[in-house]
Amino acid sequence: MTTLRPGQRLSLGVTVLLLASTLCLSQGTAVESSPASPPVFNEKEFAVYKQKGHGTLSGQVFLGGSSGKAVTQAGAPVYLIPVTRYTRYWFDHSVRATVCSSLGDPAAADAAAATHQPVNCAHEAFRQLETDKRLVPYLRTTRANPTGHFWFTKIPAGRYYIVSMIEGSSQKEDGPAGLAWLTIDLDAAEKATNLVVTDCKSNLC
Repeated sequence: MTTLRPGQRLSLGVTVLLLASTLCLSQGTAVESSPASPPVFNEKEFAVYKQKGHGTLSGQVFLGGSSGKAVTQAGAPVYLIPVTRYTRYWFDHSVRATVCSSLGDPAAADAAAATHQPVNCAHEAFRQLETDKRLVPYLRTTRANPTGHFWFTKIPAGRYYIVSMIEGSSQKEDGPAGLAWLTIDLDAAEKATNLVVTDCKSNLC
């Protein structure tokens, strides 16, 4: 039997600790990534988001127009969605996705692309969101004013998606349609202002 000297024991201990830390970090990264299949709805993950808090969120939602101007829409719905494993799957497959194929039927995706794909994808994404009765109690919704500004109050601490659907400007030459979004971590009683919620064409996300 080989006996380790004190210095060797310390070195071995540090090596084991580093390996354990690496394993924990890799597991943490796996949890943060979107699951390959729809996860089971876990109400415990949402419990903290149902109560009223003391935080506030305000900002502007817009899309980047071809002329470089911000395109806003009066009355555009703005959703505040808690970030959980369940909503992360929806977000990654319905908001981050650039095509409709992830929504199911490839034929339907082709049909959507043939018309106005961004609007069709957005409508389908929000239809899924609003018809999920388990999720509705944890969603918060407001509407943007004519300049695209919005406000949320009495928000509990947590991590959120802010997502909005803009169906196009009244200016035909510069009227994109699509989804604008932002992910934010809100501390207890934090007042987050001047948030920019937009699409990646504006290079601000």
